[in-house]
Parts: sequence; structure tokens; C-alpha cells
Amino acid sequence: MIQFNTCFIIDGVRRGIPVKPDRLISTRTRPTSDRGEATRQRLLEVAIRIFAARGFDGARTRDIAEAAKTNPISIAYYFGNKQGLYHAAAQHVAARWAAHERPLVQQARTSMARPGITHRELVRILCTLLRHFVQLILGDFLPDSYGKFLSQAASGPVREFSLIDRSLAPLRGTLAEAIAVLTGESATSSVTRVRALSIIGSCICFRRDRPAVLRALKWKQIGAKEIKMIEKVIGANIQGLFSR
Repeated sequence: MIQFNTCFIIDGVRRGIPVKPDRLISTRTRPTSDRGEATRQRLLEVAIRIFAARGFDGARTRDIAEAAKTNPISIAYYFGNKQGLYHAAAQHVAARWAAHERPLVQQARTSMARPGITHRELVRILCTLLRHFVQLILGDFLPDSYGKFLSQAASGPVREFSLIDRSLAPLRGTLAEAIAVLTGESATSSVTRVRALSIIGSCICFRRDRPAVLRALKWKQIGAKEIKMIEKVIGANIQGLFSR
């Protein structure tokens, strides 16, 4: 079957240049949609790993394609260019993160909305939310590269960082609301926001800086036993911050 060469199509469409007949090549029929989606997903997962390790500027599309066992042309076909691939990777990470975070936030909000909730109960809800958050970022729910990509995005293109930041917003907002009730301050005040961010940061550092954490604590891994210890300490910190 005669098909257009992907590179020329993409390049031509962008420049407004018609694709000439002599730029047609003879290839086999385009892969089925299932095979195409599998290639796209494989490129995304590999790209996330490489972007997480090298950052946007350090990652090369040729290396990503090679690691994904496909042709570099596939990146142009599915994503347009490196920027498009990074954007799709950010969308993918943000969506996966949000899907796991959403039930935690909904459960916390439902509990917080109970009439007559006491200060002690609210602290317990906050501790439960953070315990589940620690399990999410340190457990096997998401690949380790996702956490590294989240951190790497902070120094990457602004638009993609905004995607990642929005995926954390529901958790950040829920924490701020709970803290505001506990302290009597506004949920939008700078002090409340700093408190919420510092609590989130105290959890995220164990994933973002895992090698440094392992060295400092002389741990071989962060497994179930270590996660339990981290949960316990963070819970005690929360109790100390908001106890009466």
C-alpha cells in the first residue's frame, strides 16, 4: 500500500508546503489502532523515565525512540516534536496522579463535612489523609519515575509544570481548609498555605530525594516497614502542630 512518509506530512503541514508525489514511499499498511496505541503508550512511559532522569533539555528524542524500540519518526507522528512529547508526558503523569489522589481527597472532604466535628476528629482526618498520601507517593501505586518527573517538572517548561501543579491542587486545597478550621485562620492566607505546602513537602521529600534519604537513614530501601515509620512520624508531627 502507498502511504505518505510521516516526517514529510508533519513537516509539510506545519510549513504549509504541499506534499509532492515524489515524496510518497511504499510501506506496509499502518499498524492497527491497538498496535499504534501500544507504541504511543510505550513512548510515553520511556519518555517519562528519561525526562525524569535528564530533564527536558538533557533528554534526546533519538534516545527515547531507541529505548522504546521504535523509529524516531514515531515521536513526530504521535506527538509532533519533543515539546509535544513532554506535554503529553506531563498530561499522562498528572492524570495518573489525580486518579489516585482523588479518592483520598473525597474521603477527607466527606469526613470534614460531618456536622459537629471536633478538633480531635479533624486532626485525625488530617493524619489519615497524609498517611494515605505517603502510601501513594512511596508505595507501588505509581512508578518511581513519576515522582521524579513531578520534581523535574518544576524546572521544566512552564505550561507543563502548570499541568502537574493543578494535579496537586485538590490535595493542597483540602489540607489548607482543614488547617484553617484547626487554627481559625483563612484557608487562603499565606500562613495557611505555607503550612499546607510544608506538610506536603515533608512527605514528598522521601520520594523526590530517595537516594539522599537512604544514605542519611542508612536504609537499603523504602519498603513497607520504612513507610510505616514515616507515616508514624509525620502523624506525630501533625498531632504536635495542632494539639490543644
